[in-house]
Amino acid sequence: MTAGDDGNRGKVDQYPQRLVPILEIAADIGQVYTLVQDSANWPTVQQILSNAKYDKLAFKRIFNAYGDNIYYSDPDRANVYLGGGATPRNEQSLAYLLRNDLLTNIEYLQAEVAYLLKDSTPVFEKEHPDDLYMYARAAEAAMSKYMELVPPDEVVEAKLRMKSNATV
Repeated sequence: MTAGDDGNRGKVDQYPQRLVPILEIAADIGQVYTLVQDSANWPTVQQILSNAKYDKLAFKRIFNAYGDNIYYSDPDRANVYLGGGATPRNEQSLAYLLRNDLLTNIEYLQAEVAYLLKDSTPVFEKEHPDDLYMYARAAEAAMSKYMELVPPDEVVEAKLRMKSNATV
């Protein structure tokens, strides 16, 4: 049992399931980071980033369900500080900031790839692919830092759940 899990009365096993969509986003971001290097892949990047989970509200809900525990009914993970009790831990604040950084860079990526695909100028004459690469690097870095905050045992369990869902 990890810190903060006391008194969860069996609810702890919900956290890996809530982590699954975040791991899927992490895989997408890793793929986008690789794909942006070749302009032939930009339509695929646009397709990945047009998924509904990358809409701001849906994206925040996915991350809130796992880490921004305002919405948890679990008293040990609920933000008691909202009622004047305990303050959030540094990890919670950092996770929130990284989530927002990731979202910002995804929004920049969406706009930049749309712009580059709309522009009929040949790729070698474009001045702006460097921005696309920069946003992809920043998104990948924010996602990596976020994942470093996740307890390793929850990552392992979430990956197992992803595999079992893929074989069903």
